[in-house]
Amino acid sequence: MELFCDACGRQWSLERDLWQCSCGSPLRWQPIVRFDPSAVESGNWTLWRYRAMLRVPEGSNPVSLGEGMTPIVPTPDGRSWLKLEFLNPTGSFKDRGASVLVTGLRAWGVEEVAEDSSGNAGVALSAYAKATRIRCKIFVPQGASPGKVAALTRFGAEVVFCSTRQEAAERVMDAVRSGTYYASHTWHPLYLQGTKTVAYELAEQFSWGIDDRWLVFIPVGNGDLLLGVHLGFQELLVSQVIKGMPRLIGVQALACAPIYAAAHNLTLPLNKTVAEGVAVTNPPRLQQIIFAVRETNGDIVAVSEPAILNAVDELASFGIWVEPTGAIAWAAWNQLGKPPNSVLLLTGAGWKVLRP
Repeated sequence: MELFCDACGRQWSLERDLWQCSCGSPLRWQPIVRFDPSAVESGNWTLWRYRAMLRVPEGSNPVSLGEGMTPIVPTPDGRSWLKLEFLNPTGSFKDRGASVLVTGLRAWGVEEVAEDSSGNAGVALSAYAKATRIRCKIFVPQGASPGKVAALTRFGAEVVFCSTRQEAAERVMDAVRSGTYYASHTWHPLYLQGTKTVAYELAEQFSWGIDDRWLVFIPVGNGDLLLGVHLGFQELLVSQVIKGMPRLIGVQALACAPIYAAAHNLTLPLNKTVAEGVAVTNPPRLQQIIFAVRETNGDIVAVSEPAILNAVDELASFGIWVEPTGAIAWAAWNQLGKPPNSVLLLTGAGWKVLRP
């Protein structure tokens, strides 16, 4: 059994209609994959170079638009690194999850999908669905960036506007109950098989030298990136490919920081934030996220709105344009005193938003 429910203890194997436990809780992968460096397809410059280590349905053929293998560049002080996840095909790390998920959907014969998203996840899903002629319906909060909505429309998705992110999450379930497949970046296990490849790439890019001296700064809303990275590093550690687990630093916007509040036993109001991609008021995997961070001796930190906007400007000052959500890793790194041996995941492209 590959999948485990922390709430009731039940174990599952990956199958077509399984996106949550029968008790209604999210599932997590058990780190039972053995990572074999010799199995890496060195001539494949996408995340599918790790195909041997990805759990996908039998008979799957990769659906790829060139995602993964994003570059790393040094920070101005030369002591840490930026991983440019915004250089994925549709401008965010979500392409990793979408590629693996849609690969599975095609193998299962799924013809129509629905998803609730503030933008990036929906854009990624609609692009990969379009490439495979899968019909796509995206439920989007009213305040989503016009650039992301334009991308959804360009990729042929049916866009359904909702008043809030929470309403989008509720209305998508009406479509699911009517028979549409729920291709959720928050709930579907295959998504994490895509995002875990960030850990694989970092280990390979640093010549398998990552260990517990390293910190990885990760924007967190629903946690699909942080949990995928945690899974990937777990597999690398169990396989003795790396010598220690890097510390994961989950980053939230202070204006909307339920995970930060829960991790630090605080009561905080939930307000709007310019970092729309992490504006999640009730993340289903909250406890999984906190466990993953604590298991690595990491932390959840929160950054203010001025710090986020300042981070966008600072990154732009040396030629990197990311959206506010993508800049919060930089803001947190600054807030913690710019610790060395850090990797900052810059998750979304600035050209997708029309504000600074």
